[in-house]
Amino acid sequence: MGSPIWAVTRKEFTVNRSRWIAPVATLFFLASVAAPTAGADYPPVITAGPPAPAVVWTLEDVTDIALKNHPLVKAADADTVAAEARKGQAESAWYPSLNLTTGYSRVRSWSGPTQKDPTTSNEFIGGTASWMLYDFGRTGATVGRADALAAASRETAVTTRDDVVFVAKVAFYNVLRTQKTMEFQRENLRQRESLLRQATAFYEAGIRARIDVARAEANLYDARARVSQAENDLRVARITLLQRIGVDGPPEFGLSGQLPEMRLPGTLPDWIAEAEQNRPELRTLLEQERAAVESLRFARSNYYPFLSGAAGYGYSADNFPLQENSTVAVTLNYPLFSGFQTREQVKEASATISSTRYQITEARRRVRLEVERSAYGVQEAQERLEARKKEREASEENLRLATARYEVGAGDIIEMTDAQAQMVQSDTETINSAFDYAVSHASLLRAMGR
Repeated sequence: MGSPIWAVTRKEFTVNRSRWIAPVATLFFLASVAAPTAGADYPPVITAGPPAPAVVWTLEDVTDIALKNHPLVKAADADTVAAEARKGQAESAWYPSLNLTTGYSRVRSWSGPTQKDPTTSNEFIGGTASWMLYDFGRTGATVGRADALAAASRETAVTTRDDVVFVAKVAFYNVLRTQKTMEFQRENLRQRESLLRQATAFYEAGIRARIDVARAEANLYDARARVSQAENDLRVARITLLQRIGVDGPPEFGLSGQLPEMRLPGTLPDWIAEAEQNRPELRTLLEQERAAVESLRFARSNYYPFLSGAAGYGYSADNFPLQENSTVAVTLNYPLFSGFQTREQVKEASATISSTRYQITEARRRVRLEVERSAYGVQEAQERLEARKKEREASEENLRLATARYEVGAGDIIEMTDAQAQMVQSDTETINSAFDYAVSHASLLRAMGR
């Protein structure tokens, strides 16, 4: 008796399976995309776009806000004002000192010769003037030292501003980086949700094993965890940016800009020469050296005399009317011996000059090291960024091929999830390399004193 028309052998089934599995898989894929999956446990995370921010900052806006509001900048400005005031105090010695005095006194005392205790009174009013006529450079040295210290304070304020601008730029770039990272993770989550729908549809059609659904489900929850982590990193980066620029809000701000990939013209020797010319830290030490030289000049002036003058004019008497009186005096003081104090002050000032000059030498070497290290960092980051871009292109093509193979049933779940993971990693490494390049470029500019 002949076999039924629908009966086939195992060999025939194996041969024919390859003919019908691709169309069936394609039909089930289209159905899974068009209709939601039966399990409602995997709703999309993003249902609507975020509201538009009330404030949008560019990089220039961020640096301007930091320079206007950061406490360190304000403290440096206050220190500069204080240093300028100390210079004004030193200059006051060049001007005369005027005083106006008036008063009344009543004294009662026992007198032995007269055996009486008479009471005497005195009324007076008058003015005095004193002026250092010549002090052999003491005041000039004091003013010169105060002027050098004020200039050093101004250069320190410039250094503070450069540091504040640099950390503000890094915080700005970090927010952009974390924003991109969150976008990559959300796209990865969307792909994992789509993959789970496909795996579920294939399993319900009997085309795929249950393990594909389990693996897709596990990958979905891993993607959700990574999205949560990326969102938290973004929140931390945003509040860090607010702290770096010295403000508390607004919390819902936006940023306008991209991670730069600019090239800095010039060569390494040019950058080093520019750094030695522009770095405010070096100028600060040079001003401190000038202050030390003025301190030495002041210490040596104690070997010389100083000439001062004084004058007074007023009225005074026991009873009214008051009687006119006046005084004029010129005094020359010569310090003959001060217990070797002047000698030790000269030694201290000379040692301070030597110490400052050694610090300048070390600072020049440190500046040169910072420029060289930043320049090599820019070069390495640029090369790494180019390689990461090529890697991302290859990962994107790999994901496209893996997706096409899985949709027609030719690929497996492992190949698909590996391609998705590689794509996310490539996106993340590319944006991290772009961040490193931007920070390296900012570091080089900072090292050059720009």
